[in-house]
Amino acid sequence: MYDIHPSAVFVHRDVDKSPVYRKRVERVIAGLKRAVTPIVYDDADLPRLLLDGSIPKRRAMIQLGETDAPVLVFNLFRFDDRFEERLASLKGACPGGDWMARPLLGYGAFHWANYNQEGDPARYDKVCRPCWRIHQQNGCLHRCSYCGFGNLLITSVNIEEYCEHLGTIIEKHPWQKTYLLDDDADPPCLEPEHGVLGKLIEYFGTLDDRYLIIHTKTWNTAWMRDLKHNGNTIIVWSVSGPRQSRLIEPGTGTTDQRILAARIAQEAGYQIRYKFKPIVPVKGWREDAAYTAAKIFEQTSPDVISLCCWMWHDVDGMKQRLPVDLLEPAYLRAAEDSRELVADTRTKPFPPWVRREIYEHHLAEIRKWDADVPVSISTETFEMWKELGPELGYTARDYVCGCGPTTTPGAREVSCHPFTDAIRAPGPFPGAY
Repeated sequence: MYDIHPSAVFVHRDVDKSPVYRKRVERVIAGLKRAVTPIVYDDADLPRLLLDGSIPKRRAMIQLGETDAPVLVFNLFRFDDRFEERLASLKGACPGGDWMARPLLGYGAFHWANYNQEGDPARYDKVCRPCWRIHQQNGCLHRCSYCGFGNLLITSVNIEEYCEHLGTIIEKHPWQKTYLLDDDADPPCLEPEHGVLGKLIEYFGTLDDRYLIIHTKTWNTAWMRDLKHNGNTIIVWSVSGPRQSRLIEPGTGTTDQRILAARIAQEAGYQIRYKFKPIVPVKGWREDAAYTAAKIFEQTSPDVISLCCWMWHDVDGMKQRLPVDLLEPAYLRAAEDSRELVADTRTKPFPPWVRREIYEHHLAEIRKWDADVPVSISTETFEMWKELGPELGYTARDYVCGCGPTTTPGAREVSCHPFTDAIRAPGPFPGAY
């Protein structure tokens, strides 16, 4: 488990009442470097705890001081239809609205992501596959400066009930082969003391042709060696160069630590992958890309690599979340000069020529080591796919995605049409939204 010093630990009464669930919390508390007495609470206590700041509001990691540590909240996922009722009971006390209230109230175990389908507001501005995504935590112990999940880590412990409901989703969606965990957290951080992620890995190990994908920046994989995963768990590392990993993502594994963790997982039989995501063009990024590609292929054998530039924020938002003095000056000027050009895109702040230059350099460094490994661009535009598709060897429709719903271990092609065959079956699916 990570070395953490939470200022407080909250445990929902329903967790405390169960010997099995309470034991999971007690193991985490015993692993803390500083003694903390857990506070048991009920739903009725939440408005007060939120209003007086005992359970703090979210803050961007870059706003946190050196000694700030997240408050831990242990609860249960709920699989009922009472979210709106319980949300109303908070009486406006929850900053961030649904985004924070959902996990705090125990909802949001499963999410239907309607990417590039009707109802997706960014349908024509990014390429991503519709699918079910799954969650276990909300918040993060890493301290990537750009992340908004600071100050609070909410995690649920009823993994057995979770797997029962997940099984229903898997059964009713035969086209979906892989399930991504977690884009709201980094679940290996509390393991193995938490005792939840291992059970999820072993649950997938009992399935036929269904795979768990864990998305992480962790160094913490040694505990996974003896799990009965049966080759049904894929681990995808968001990897970055040494400067970015040390200076912008200080709580994560360094470049070398992440690749070592991937090698440990690979030696234990897990399929491993990498995403250069987000690529922050710091001074010296070209040398760092070369270093990282070399380390990857000297030590591991990924079956997919993805590339994604820093995006999702305009240039002013970028300046609030990244140390600007570290950025390559020419690219910072390009972002400043392209405000209007990229204003209505998700891929801002960098203009297309910058992103293409970054992708082509990373691709060239990868190809020095492996001429055949599938390389894709992640959450990029259809226009960028048209430009880079010939170099990548794929199109926006058929590329092999590092976390996509049909990219099974070793796959070189998708098993169905990623947009038209991905249909959400009729529910109900308790715990889903």
